[in-house]
Amino acid sequence: MHNAIQTRALTKSFNNFTAVDQVDLEVPVGSIYGYLGANGAGKTTTIRMLLDLIRPDSGSLEILGHKMPESFSRFANKIGVVPGEIRLYEELTGRETLDYFQGFLQSKPILRENLLRDLKLKTSDLDKKVRYYSQGMKQKLLLIQAMQHNPDLLILDEPSERLDPLIQQVLYKYINEFSNQGKTVFFSSHNLPEVEKICDHIGIIKDGKLLVQERIEDLKSRLPRQVIVKFNGHFKIADFKKIPGLSLIAHSKNTLEMSVEGELGPLLHVLKDYDVSDLDFPESSLEHFFMTYYRDNNGRTE
Repeated sequence: MHNAIQTRALTKSFNNFTAVDQVDLEVPVGSIYGYLGANGAGKTTTIRMLLDLIRPDSGSLEILGHKMPESFSRFANKIGVVPGEIRLYEELTGRETLDYFQGFLQSKPILRENLLRDLKLKTSDLDKKVRYYSQGMKQKLLLIQAMQHNPDLLILDEPSERLDPLIQQVLYKYINEFSNQGKTVFFSSHNLPEVEKICDHIGIIKDGKLLVQERIEDLKSRLPRQVIVKFNGHFKIADFKKIPGLSLIAHSKNTLEMSVEGELGPLLHVLKDYDVSDLDFPESSLEHFFMTYYRDNNGRTE
């Protein structure tokens, strides 16, 4: 089994609106796959089909080597899920909520105590009814119920929403640990820095169509990068104009701003002959790519 999730021509419409259109997902086993798109792009509809909450109109779907939807009940206990919307039983306590979700599974909550400690939910919090929880506490509870049984596949819809920055770092630690153990994490997000920080694969969906799907490092290696160089003294602009893949953006007496496509080696080779005081990459190449690509109605990157 090479892919933990694989779809072929997955399609779902609501009345005359096509929410997911011929999507071919390939999520490798052990990967951290970021599913990117604006609100309404089709991310949540895709996830609902993965979880057998809604059925596709056409196309095929396999999860953990099992064809859907016939075999979903046989491997559901190997999946952990955090939905995009918080819907919990408000009259249950935190502990009762975790026990309730765990009651559907055959496995044991072997990670619960570690998660409670690291996500900072105390015993006194667990004894409270969920109705008294803040949005952040409810999100922590959802994360714990999703991970407490140590699943093989995590499916997370905007998992860092409502979390403070310190708790986000804890979540990232767990996601990386899952991946290091050969488990797979698939999560939707519109947080580009988050995806760039922790994901190794990316899919970009727009208007229901999957525009891009590949390893982040492979994608970034082809993207132009903005570079700002500050010199101690003068520099010759002609030395930089002849560098392959380099486009000048702006320059002043001691500063040169440029866009570099491809390897940085030729630029660094020229810079070694200068006294450089600062070298800065002010913009994420992935973020720039996403914004440019996503705005293009034809999906072109040229």
